[in-house]
Order: sequence, then structure tokens, then C-alpha cells
Amino acid sequence: MQQVPSIPSLLREYEALYESQEARILDSKRRIALALHAQEVDQIPVIQYSQAILFPRHEIFYSREKNLVQQLLSINLTLEHMTDYVPFLDPFEGVTVMAEAFGCHVTIPENGDPWVREPIIREPEEVYSLSKPRIDNPVYSRVIETLRFFEEQTNGLLPVACTDPQGPLDVALLMWESSSFLTALLERPREVHHLLELITEAFIEFYSLQLEVLRHPALPGHSFPLAGLSDGISISDDAVVLLSPELFEEFDKPYLERISQAFGGLYYHSCGDFGACLDGILSIPGLRAINGHLSPRELKPEYLRRIVERGIGVFVGISDPSVGWENPEFQDPIELYENYYLPEVLRNTDGKGVVLTGYGSYSGYLHTHHSLGNITIDASGHGIEGSTLLNVPLAKKNEGFQRILSLLRQFLEKGDPLKGSC
Repeated sequence: MQQVPSIPSLLREYEALYESQEARILDSKRRIALALHAQEVDQIPVIQYSQAILFPRHEIFYSREKNLVQQLLSINLTLEHMTDYVPFLDPFEGVTVMAEAFGCHVTIPENGDPWVREPIIREPEEVYSLSKPRIDNPVYSRVIETLRFFEEQTNGLLPVACTDPQGPLDVALLMWESSSFLTALLERPREVHHLLELITEAFIEFYSLQLEVLRHPALPGHSFPLAGLSDGISISDDAVVLLSPELFEEFDKPYLERISQAFGGLYYHSCGDFGACLDGILSIPGLRAINGHLSPRELKPEYLRRIVERGIGVFVGISDPSVGWENPEFQDPIELYENYYLPEVLRNTDGKGVVLTGYGSYSGYLHTHHSLGNITIDASGHGIEGSTLLNVPLAKKNEGFQRILSLLRQFLEKGDPLKGSC
């Protein structure tokens, strides 16, 4: 493993990079905010990331310092090349935080993220034995300490996001044994609503506390680029893919609406294919934008037009080929981007109301400093070998970004690009 840089040295490098790019960063933030509000922009934002992988994945959940160092190095690597990325810190502590605060036992596997070892609810009546976590419970306190650590160590130079906000339905599914929970939606709705009420109240308290503690909160937060507008909070709602439209209206939408009202709006993320509930999602008061993973099996291209036609913005990622395609047509991430992602996004949005990722989606270009034997490990704990986005030189990154902009201009000037024409 290469020598780990210090936080002060990374901050000095960051300050120099920011100073040299301040005008670009402010312009990118302006265009991102417009696009996420489905307004016209003079140039579609393209967020091309670079990501440093300094440590085994599980170690960043045990060390605030390692988490911060890896994020700062990734930010600096990203700011070295052409991009519309606007820097902020995202102190991700896993999707399990709220469930853990309610009493779930959480474990962290090697090269993985935290997960709930055992649900604490197996029978519907057990929900009545639960109480809302105290505001000073150890889990909340740990997260608050992390937020303060990030701000204090960086002297307030970068805005800091709240830890990954999982919606009430996601938290409930972590807490309640899944088959029993899904059965209860139909047979024991009173108990389900009781639990969702508790979680929603706790969510509003916990995320309000985080926003009070942060001097410079990064909004909307996790799963979205920095827009710098205080008109809503991001929320993840992955469990929606298990619901029918009717179940969404009863068990998901009312609680999302309460959170939207409490925080002045909602930036909505979901993995998977949430098309069955899309109309209901789009009718949430205060909905600002949606984030998902484009593919035939997750965020389908035809959903994009339905979203932007309702005046809602989209931040569009790319599915992992092993998840989004039954038989992946494109093995190379650049081919996937140019021959599927970009044509489908532009065809279905006409370039309005959309923020794009660059090559490699949210991970972008990978710079690996950690290996396990002969296998290089990415930031999600997956083995990667031979990727065209691995340890790419700076000049080639800039060429790639210019190529994306060229393809965008080609579409806007000449119309719909046919699949494979890029």
C-alpha cells in the first residue's frame, strides 16, 4: 500500500485546486441547481468522478480519519480533471444507522458495508414493544461526532452532508423479518403503520439534529450532487420496488410526504425498477428530483420522459451490468456509456432537467491503492481487474470529458443519436 497522505496536506492541495477552479465550480453549481429543478441550462452538467481506494472497504466504517482521508483524496483527484463536480463531504456510515438506533444488531463484513445481522421484529405485535430512540442514544451520538469531526478537521472548507437518509419503509424492512413484514402489509396494516409512524418521527428528529449541528450542510445530500439550495433533503426508498401502486399510496407515500413537509422538499432516490409506483412518487408534494440507475431492469429509459415532463429533475446513474442487464451487451464501461447511457438519456429528456454522470457512473475513474492478493478491490468491496477506467492518466481523463461534451453537442445540434452511432 502506498503511503497515506495526511489531512493537512490534502486540505492544502484542496484549497489550491478550489482557488484555481472557483469560477467553474460556482457555474457548475448554478447549472446543477437549474437542471435538478427541470429548468433550461446553457450546458448539461456532467459529473465525472475520480475515486481513490486507499483502504479495505470495511476499515472506513471503523475509522473517521480513514473515511475522511479517502474522501479528500478522491475530491482532489476529481478536481484535477475536467468535470462539473461540486465538492462536498459525505460521511456515509451505512444504510443501517436508523435500524441500529432502534436496537438492531449491526455487523460490518470484510470489504463490505454494515448490515443488520438479525431483525428485531418477527411477529406483528412486537412493534408495540418498541419506542422511538432517545435523541442522545449512542448511535445518533456517534453520527454527530462524525459530522463534527469532518467539519473540525477540514476547518469548514467543505460542506458536509447528513449521513445516508434511508426512508421509513427501508428502515422498517431492515427491522422486521422480510416475509413477515410483507405479509403484514396485507394482513396487519395497523401494526405496519404503527412502526412507520415511529420511524418517521425518529427520522425527522435525527436529520433535523444533524442539520442543526452542521455549520455548512451539503444539500440535498447523499445520492445527489451538491446544488446548494435549502429546498429539501435527499432520501432513499429502495423498498418501493416491492410495492404495488396501492400499497405505495397506503404505506409509503404518506410518510414521504411528512418528511418532505418537514424539510421543505424531497430529493428521491431508489434502486431497482420503481416504475409501477412512479406516478405516485411524482405526485409527492415538494418532490424536486429523482436519482436512479439507468438500465433495462432498473430506471428504464422511458421513465425519464415521464419524470421531466412533470417538471421534476433527474440525476441519472448507470446500473452495474450484472444487475441492470440479463445479458449485458456492453462489457466495457465506455462503450456502455456512449452506446446506451448517453443516447437513451438524451432521447428521453431532450437534454432538459437532467444531470449526467460521466464514464463509470458514480465511481468514475478508479485509483487503487489497496489490493487483496492478486485482486484489486474497489470502493464497494468488489474485485476489479483490467477496467479501462482503472488508474487513468490525467490527460486521458480530460480527453474523455471533452468527448462527452462533443457527443452532447452532436445530439443537440443534429437530433436523436441512434444506438451505436457514438
